[in-house]
Amino acid sequence: MFKRTTAINKLRSLKKRKKVIQGGTSSGKTYGIIPILIDKAAKIPKLKITVVCETIPAAKDGPVDIFKGVMQDTGRWREEGWIGSPMEYTFANGSKIQFKAFDTEGKAKAAGKRDILFINEGNHIPFKIADALMVRSKEIWIDFNPDAEFWAHTEVLIEPSSELLILTYEDNEALPAETLEDLYFKMDKAFYDPQGDWDDSKNIKSEYWANWCRVYIKGQIGNLEGQVLQNWKILDNLPPEARYTASGMDFGYTQDPSTLIDRYEWNGKRVYDEVLYQKGLLNSDLAKAAKQPIPDRTGQSRLIYADSAEPKSIAEIKKHGVKIYPTEKGKDSINFGIQLLQEDEFYVTARSLNMIKELRKYLWDKDKNGQKTGKPIDGWNHTIDPMRYIEMKLRLKPKRTTRIRV
Repeated sequence: MFKRTTAINKLRSLKKRKKVIQGGTSSGKTYGIIPILIDKAAKIPKLKITVVCETIPAAKDGPVDIFKGVMQDTGRWREEGWIGSPMEYTFANGSKIQFKAFDTEGKAKAAGKRDILFINEGNHIPFKIADALMVRSKEIWIDFNPDAEFWAHTEVLIEPSSELLILTYEDNEALPAETLEDLYFKMDKAFYDPQGDWDDSKNIKSEYWANWCRVYIKGQIGNLEGQVLQNWKILDNLPPEARYTASGMDFGYTQDPSTLIDRYEWNGKRVYDEVLYQKGLLNSDLAKAAKQPIPDRTGQSRLIYADSAEPKSIAEIKKHGVKIYPTEKGKDSINFGIQLLQEDEFYVTARSLNMIKELRKYLWDKDKNGQKTGKPIDGWNHTIDPMRYIEMKLRLKPKRTTRIRV
């Protein structure tokens, strides 16, 4: 159900041509901007509004989903107004809202002019593409989580026609109770006293989680550096000629999601495709998911490698006719698996949204003094662990010593 929040009220007060919205997770940035764009389109005839995301799957899962929900909740949705490909909605007054992704500056230029541009998660859009779009737009909205300083800070906010708004979860009264509980849990991981001084080193349990809270809870520019896996690229679609090799599964339930990842080989490189990322699943549900046809493949069943710490789950799933086997985890198996993943470049399909998010947030851990520990954080690894299980099983046996790039 649509709810007008403090975030929406603050967003409506912005007046300058370039509106830069920096905020934490669940602060209502995109949920606030989309209704404003809908109102403008409904009231002003013949408007052209373009919403830009990093990839088409990201657009479908984010702004498009929000757009459809708000339109339906407010009684404005007309089925005949929507075209699925390209993703575009035409209002009765002739205004249009289109949802796009651009992978080159040339394509962004060729898209032409527009009245309003909304760059969603701008820190994932290269500046050359963003700039090509902005110079052809009358009004511009940019939102993002402030993992680190980027072109919105260095190129846009130095202009007199720009303004900055910072939002936090406290601006979003529509925030679900479960999400709020999760944010409080993160604060407890970061600080001895979450109500105390977040900059006091004596109050910090974990420098990583303290920095995470500054970025994703307070909406402050952070320093989330030290990405564990940097040797990957996004692949728009799974190529038909890619050869399926194996799958990986990680078990979760209440706090963590269960995950299923397929691995392929294409042009001498690995390709990973996210199949499942969901909480609250029983082993019978996982077995059912595992037995579903492999995307874009016929008559091929999965070969799954899973966490050896869950022998009961593996045995139960195997009873359903699934080919699933444990990946033994010896001493230093996490770093060994990371070494295998780091060895050469790999691809992740654009539809693997949770995997992309985790790869960006999977960092080397630091102690309370900010020094690297040589180990990754224990978090954002629900899709990465299955990748490790596959590589450890398929490629090599662990060596006594391993060297990894930290």
